[in-house]
Amino acid sequence: MTTRTEILQYIIDEYFDSDPKKAAEISGYKQAQIAGWLSGKLNPQKNTIEYLIQCAFIPEFKVIAEFAEFDNQKALLTQLKSILGNHAQDPGVYAFYDSMGNLLYLGKATKLLGEISSAINRTVHIAFPKGVKSAPKTRMEIVKYISAYDVGAVKWSDFPKHVESLILRISKPLLNKNIGGLKKAHKQPKET
Repeated sequence: MTTRTEILQYIIDEYFDSDPKKAAEISGYKQAQIAGWLSGKLNPQKNTIEYLIQCAFIPEFKVIAEFAEFDNQKALLTQLKSILGNHAQDPGVYAFYDSMGNLLYLGKATKLLGEISSAINRTVHIAFPKGVKSAPKTRMEIVKYISAYDVGAVKWSDFPKHVESLILRISKPLLNKNIGGLKKAHKQPKET
């Protein structure tokens, strides 16, 4: 029979790169506590094992930038690299806002820098009232703030897509043409 300590060792080896310090940072447990479990001096409880499994498998939302100011008169890529920091090549969800903080557009990306750059340069597809003489032609002319989030990734699901779809259905931003699709949760077959 496999012990909880052996299960814990497997989880740390496979999902935390054999690094108890990484497991401690992500889970909130103290490194000494994890070392005690791994050495066999302490016995991890069932809830502890389940929580560490959750930390390993369930994506966690992390803020990369919220309402970072954007100036359409400055170099686009320089600003985006500054906003995204070391997350430029990461997957995630991003949002564009107008000067009043109203959500204009929401998107998901496999690589944030490239997708945000492409999305902000797209044309504005909505009609403006006839009295507006110099209607903006691109999103870049309207966007004043950008937010970006690391929503985690899992091997078996396009988690950023599901997050994007949910937010789109709730908020219906003005510049999004599609509101995304959500799938029904699958039921596990009953064991016989």
